[in-house]
Amino acid sequence: MAELQKDRMTRSDFLALGVTGGIIGAVLTIPPAAFLLGPVIDVGILGQSDVREDWQEVGPVADVAVEEPSVFIVEFPIDQIYGEERVQNAEPDFPRSQNQFTLRHAVWLSWKAPVEQPARYGNQGAKIGEPQKPAFLENKSEGFTPEEIREVEESINVLNNSCAHLGCPVRWITNVDGQGEFLCPCHGGIYDINGDWYGGPPPRGMYRYTQYEVRENGRLYVKHGFDIDEGIPGINETEPYVI
Repeated sequence: MAELQKDRMTRSDFLALGVTGGIIGAVLTIPPAAFLLGPVIDVGILGQSDVREDWQEVGPVADVAVEEPSVFIVEFPIDQIYGEERVQNAEPDFPRSQNQFTLRHAVWLSWKAPVEQPARYGNQGAKIGEPQKPAFLENKSEGFTPEEIREVEESINVLNNSCAHLGCPVRWITNVDGQGEFLCPCHGGIYDINGDWYGGPPPRGMYRYTQYEVRENGRLYVKHGFDIDEGIPGINETEPYVI
C-alpha cells in the first residue's frame, strides 16, 4: 500500500509566506493610495492650501445692510500644483499650463449685534440687540479717515460661507418667528447674525476671516485665513471646507 505524500510546509513556513504576501501587497498598494489621498492629507492633516495669501477685494462696506447680512462673491486665485512644488521650481523652463485658476466663494458681511444676555451654551437662548452700523456710513462711502476705518473694522463680521459641520453653503432666511438666521440646508445648522452657533450639528460657530482690512476707498479686503481652534490636525482641528 502506497504511503500518502507528506506536506513539507510547516506552520512557520505558512505564516512566513502570509507575512511576505502582506508586505508585497502593502508595497504595491500604499504608493497609489498616498498619491490619490495626497490633496486630502495636505489640506486636512498638514494644513496646506493652494489658495494664494494675497489681499482680495470683497466690496464696499457702505453697501452692507443693517437688518440682514450681505453676501459678496470673491474670486480667490489659486496656484494649481501637480506633483511636488519643489520639483516644478527646480525646472522653471519645463513646459506647463499658463492658465490662471480662481476659486469662487461667497463672503458674508454683517454688522455686529451686541449680546445683551449671554446663553449658557453657544448662543441658543441669548438675547441679541440690533446690529450697529457706524452712523457716518449713511452719508459717506469713501475717503475714510483712520478713525473711521478703525470703527468699521471693529463693527463688522467677516464670515466664511461654509457650514462648520460638513461644509454646505449657508443661507440667510427669516424663520417662523420673523427672526433672521443663517441656516445650513443640508443638516440644519443654525447661526445668528454674528455667525455664532445657535442650533444643529455644527461643533462651533461660522468660520471668520481673521485677516481683513478696510481701506480709505471704503472697501473691505480679506486674506485666506480663518479662526481655527487648536487641536490635532485632521481630527479635532478642522478648517472650513471648500476654501
